[in-house]
Amino acid sequence: MSPQHLVLDLGGVLFHFDHAHRLQRLADAFAFPADRLDALLWGSGFSADCDSGKYPHAAEIRDRIRAATGFTGSDDDLDAAWCSAFRPDHAVRETLERHRGSGPLALFTNNGPLEQEALLRLYPTMFDGFDHLLFSHRLGHRKPTLAAFDAAAKQLGAYPDDILFIDDSATNTDAARAAGWTALQFQSKETFERALRPRIP
Repeated sequence: MSPQHLVLDLGGVLFHFDHAHRLQRLADAFAFPADRLDALLWGSGFSADCDSGKYPHAAEIRDRIRAATGFTGSDDDLDAAWCSAFRPDHAVRETLERHRGSGPLALFTNNGPLEQEALLRLYPTMFDGFDHLLFSHRLGHRKPTLAAFDAAAKQLGAYPDDILFIDDSATNTDAARAAGWTALQFQSKETFERALRPRIP
């Protein structure tokens, strides 16, 4: 029997992901060199700490970004720049619409509370139809750790062999298989559609 729970990554599957574009948007908004922003907010481990739940509230993350960069603009401008790495993949969304009703649907992503709050506000229709939104900051663990996959399966209430996981990262799909999940590395809309074809009515 094929897995019933479909679990997708966010950046690289449901959304296109472009970190370099985000850095430039932040640099323009903050009047701050892009390479220094990358070092301050990503190279330092700050972003990973956000993803892991060290800072449980989006407001605290905004405050820390402002303190590190001197940014004095609005929260809306900060959120838009911070989340500009993500661009909706409407072809994937349309494929999911055809999948709707064929089994539980979940999102499983390494992201923090700022991304969760802002992306759901900016792109609400992209999250329609998901039964579970599994953000790493709530799980307390990031992919590709086994603890993250175990925590996600527990949240789903699913056995590992009843989960089909689709992620653009080979590291993450390998880790999912090690956790007992069925996994497919996302490469194109066509491979995604083929993977779901047996499930689409």
